[in-house]
Amino acid sequence: MMQIPLLKNFSLSNIQKTDEKFVYFVAFLYSISTGEVGGIDLIKTARETNYGKYTAAFKEVYQLGIGWGYGVSKSLEMIADKVSTDKSDQLKQILMKLAQVIRLGDSLKAFLHEEIKSTLVNYSIVYERKLENQKLFLEMFYTLMSTAAFMIAANSIMSMLMGQENSEQILLMSFIGVASSMSAFVFMMYIMFPRDKLGYASADEDLKFRLKVYMVIGAGAGIGMVLIITQILPSTLAVGIAGAPLLYPGLLARKMEQRIRQLNDWYPQFIRHFGEIYATVGSVGGALEAVLRSDFGPLQEQIQRFKNRIRHRIEQKVAFELMSRDTGSEIIANGNEVISYAMDKGGNLHIAGNQVSEITVKINELRAKRTQTAKTFETIIIVLHALTLAVFGLMNKLTGIFFELVNTVDVSNDTLNLTPIDPQFMAMMMPAMIIMTSAISAMALKVAQGGLYKTVFYHIGLFMVIGSVVMFAMDAILSDYLATHVLDFVKPAV
Repeated sequence: MMQIPLLKNFSLSNIQKTDEKFVYFVAFLYSISTGEVGGIDLIKTARETNYGKYTAAFKEVYQLGIGWGYGVSKSLEMIADKVSTDKSDQLKQILMKLAQVIRLGDSLKAFLHEEIKSTLVNYSIVYERKLENQKLFLEMFYTLMSTAAFMIAANSIMSMLMGQENSEQILLMSFIGVASSMSAFVFMMYIMFPRDKLGYASADEDLKFRLKVYMVIGAGAGIGMVLIITQILPSTLAVGIAGAPLLYPGLLARKMEQRIRQLNDWYPQFIRHFGEIYATVGSVGGALEAVLRSDFGPLQEQIQRFKNRIRHRIEQKVAFELMSRDTGSEIIANGNEVISYAMDKGGNLHIAGNQVSEITVKINELRAKRTQTAKTFETIIIVLHALTLAVFGLMNKLTGIFFELVNTVDVSNDTLNLTPIDPQFMAMMMPAMIIMTSAISAMALKVAQGGLYKTVFYHIGLFMVIGSVVMFAMDAILSDYLATHVLDFVKPAV
């Protein structure tokens, strides 16, 4: 299918994915330029990296400018026209500016120094604006969630009071409609909010985690089915017990996430210190030996492993990559890649280390602001989730009372004809409502938090347990009171 260039350029999903990567790409170019390399060497080195569309653009520049002999400046301008028709596109701008700098013979180091400063400022401004949009959308989700519960309850009660013969179908369609609209809203939040990739992917770790998730889902589903079939416990409690095993992989993921965040907080100090010492001693092993005299908290173990690999004469680029995999952090992996290439190409590690440290500090600061907003959202969403399930529990109990009322007392007349929902149907719907609200609330919370999406299983399990307990408690509390007072009031005295 043909894509319209303007729509492609303004895609929110593309912006979210590439902003942070672009910051590190410009930092990479600046770090390489501190080695006083020429324009051709800079482009040749950039085409060997792994920065997505930025690397692809520089590969084409090298092929046109060097391989086909068009000249570096001319090829930069040609690729700039090709990558986007939007003049504000970051890649297009840097290609055009770089073409002019190379044509005029200006200092690449001075140009890229100013470019990384403006890029980081622009990234901060855009991220702050997205945080403000996020707060607005989270407030809208509060309203949507609280309205959805009453919408389902109101449609069901009105269908009973109006004598609709398809009350069960109306309830089912209301449930599907609310679930679809809330899911669509959460997906829109996912598209618009920053992704904040936290983990540096490891295929083996991901496989182990998926196996654990499959096992707990299978075990939970099996336990839930047995409890529902045998009717040892009410179906609402059975759903909570079935969802409780999800807390295990969720807790593992939360522990992993917390570990990565701690490593990210210590990384700027390490990389700045390492760059300063390496610029003086000129040896990776010597620099690491001096660095390890300081304490870098949980990052100390990974630094020690890094030093041991260097001591055993493993190539520094491979050692940096292995360190990134040990930490499992995307931020550390991005910083290590910049430092590794700068070291390999003779860049000034003092400048490169300070620059990577500054970028990491800024990203950590922005993500900390997002975390603070997400914590407030988490508190509110837990309360709203409990209230929503309490409303569903009340609706379930009222439906049962109406059904018994119609069957025991003649309350219908020419103007009022009660057609209550079958309690058996409501009993089947309650577990579905718990699962639906828990899954949507958990996904909304995870989208607000960002980071490792594996932790969503913790909130799904937590919300399912809270929802089942609240619904069972509402049924137990209101059972005697409503049944006694309502039915005793309308039943004729004997």
